[in-house]
Amino acid sequence: MRFSGVAVHRFNALHESRISIRINLKGSILTLRRFDARVLPVLFCLLLFPLAAAAQNAQSTAQAPPPPPLTLPPPPPLPAAQSQKSTQPDYPDPRTFTIGAFYWLTLPVSSPDLRGGSQALYYYESLYNLGDVRRSTPGIEVSFPITRTGELHFEYFQAKGDGSQTAPSSLYLFGTTFSQGDYLATNYKIQATKVYLDDLLFPHKFPVAKFRLKSLWEFQYVHTNTTIDAPYYYIQNGVPNTGTGTLQIFLPTFGMAAEYAPAHHLLLRVDASGFGIPHKAGLWDAEATISYRIGSWEIRGGGKAFYFKTSPNSDEYLSNTLMGAFVGIRWHWSL
Repeated sequence: MRFSGVAVHRFNALHESRISIRINLKGSILTLRRFDARVLPVLFCLLLFPLAAAAQNAQSTAQAPPPPPLTLPPPPPLPAAQSQKSTQPDYPDPRTFTIGAFYWLTLPVSSPDLRGGSQALYYYESLYNLGDVRRSTPGIEVSFPITRTGELHFEYFQAKGDGSQTAPSSLYLFGTTFSQGDYLATNYKIQATKVYLDDLLFPHKFPVAKFRLKSLWEFQYVHTNTTIDAPYYYIQNGVPNTGTGTLQIFLPTFGMAAEYAPAHHLLLRVDASGFGIPHKAGLWDAEATISYRIGSWEIRGGGKAFYFKTSPNSDEYLSNTLMGAFVGIRWHWSL
């Protein structure tokens, strides 16, 4: 606000003052004529108030600090479970290339029976109780991981047994004739080979749970060799009278395993598998173990059972059940 050209005239008469003012306010002329002089201070205060308010507003605007810069809040920290999950291994003990051996204390719960099959020429092609199995049955095993959830296993064992008896009747076994009352010495050998995939089934998560189920996809091969001899016949006649036969099984088997790890390096496991066709060959096996791992070595033990029957669609077929306790040791080689 600017003032230009102010004219003031004072008149004094009888203690009364009157003033005439002419003001040019930004090109507009304001003329106040003959008003009471006592109003003058009030008029100046009214004129100066807008100027003081404008100056104060300009000063406050000049002194106001600039607004702070816009900053984004930091991202929230990951939960403790997620941060630890990435550092925990999939399995409590590392999976490795493993070789092992076991000793199976096979009990004489049953003995092999040689029976006449559907292709037998005579009804008397059967001989029961070929003898008790020997208690010393050794075995070996090899395993190595092939996927994040699966391991490939190889297992082999060999069982032997022998016995003796008198022929209950005339027999025709493995193409050899035996007379009733002949003294017979029998022996047999059973070799079993199993290759299988042990794969995680449930719960399918990592790190693995303490209790877990696994599927077993197997192929088994059983080879039997049986010898029946009449030793006194050779003494009396000078010629041997021995029958020898070989029987075998090729079968896929399927099963499941349950594992529970109650403590670090300690594992409980139960598994069973099998397969069979009516009036054909069949087999099954089961195992319950407890194992403890110390560094590269693992000690395990438990019970084991194995049953097989060769195909009846032949001249003779053989069946038997093996079972007993076992102990074993494994050596783990880190990959």
